Amino acid sequence: MKKLMCFFIVLMALVCVFMPNEMVAYAIDGEIIEYEIYDESGELLTFTSEAEVGDTILTKDFHEYQIYEIDGHKCYARYFRTLNWPKPDKFRGQRSAGLAKKLCLYMTHNDESYTPTDGYDSIYGAGGIHDVAKRLKSELEKRGIKVVLDESLHIPHDSSAYSRSAVTAKALYQEEKPDALFDIHRDGVAKKYYHTSHNGQDFSKIRIVVGKSNPNFEENYKFAQELFAVGNQLYPWLFLDIYCGKGHYNQSLMNTNLLFEMGTYLIEKDFVYNSVPYLVDSIETTMYADYYDPEKEVVTEEEFIENQITTEKTESRSRGGTSLIIVMILLAGLLTFAFVSSLKRKKSEK
Repeated sequence: MKKLMCFFIVLMALVCVFMPNEMVAYAIDGEIIEYEIYDESGELLTFTSEAEVGDTILTKDFHEYQIYEIDGHKCYARYFRTLNWPKPDKFRGQRSAGLAKKLCLYMTHNDESYTPTDGYDSIYGAGGIHDVAKRLKSELEKRGIKVVLDESLHIPHDSSAYSRSAVTAKALYQEEKPDALFDIHRDGVAKKYYHTSHNGQDFSKIRIVVGKSNPNFEENYKFAQELFAVGNQLYPWLFLDIYCGKGHYNQSLMNTNLLFEMGTYLIEKDFVYNSVPYLVDSIETTMYADYYDPEKEVVTEEEFIENQITTEKTESRSRGGTSLIIVMILLAGLLTFAFVSSLKRKKSEK
């Protein structure tokens, strides 16, 4: 009996090892706290790690929805309006005139990290998000853009973190006079919401966040829409959506002040790294290109969606088939073990 119990324990351990990584991550990191946001027809619109009534979501087709009810961890949003999609060829060159080609980066939540790569979702001090900011700086500089990355710590990760990072953001704005100011974060939801693949490579999607509690909201939001439109034209798999929350996120300093959610804590940091050059190209095109070249478009939205569905089905079948084969082999071994043990018992009884 003891041998049988030991075999069952080994069996369960091996099944866990060969299960998809995301399921293992759930077990390691415990319960994932997230809000799912549904439209009035019951269709899942998006998700978030924090939500309040009044928050708005701008989808890739530029439909805007507003959350009107929160029931536990389910949010309900109604269609609010459709915004005019700012066509890239209509505003190329307008913003670039007189700009210094200088950007500033900082991290309000310095501890944010990536569990699969860093080993923890949070590292007190400079977490994995600092690595992502450094990679973003490096890729921007390759384009001839001057970047000032301030790695000042604003720990702990609490309700006063934005008050502490406001000092950093204000100093960057006043001393560096940048063309834009970006606060680099990572989200706190399941990997499946951010993970995507394109041409056989894994990537992380990126969410743009704009704070509604500041006097520059409309200008910040307009800038976010321009970047969103360019990114959707160039790389339709890159941006998730634009989430407008009730916070201020220190965005009252200037009109080109955004927060980026660079993936989530359950995604591999390398997947985020893979997305950085495409974010950089979108930023450079939005802010500094004299024109938008449609020939740079990588893939149409329809082609990407079709490719994504095919990839997900293939990966799902592959993971499910592999796990099933392993379980069947182990169960066969268990039955053989039980049969042999039974024969030995009968022989000894004789």
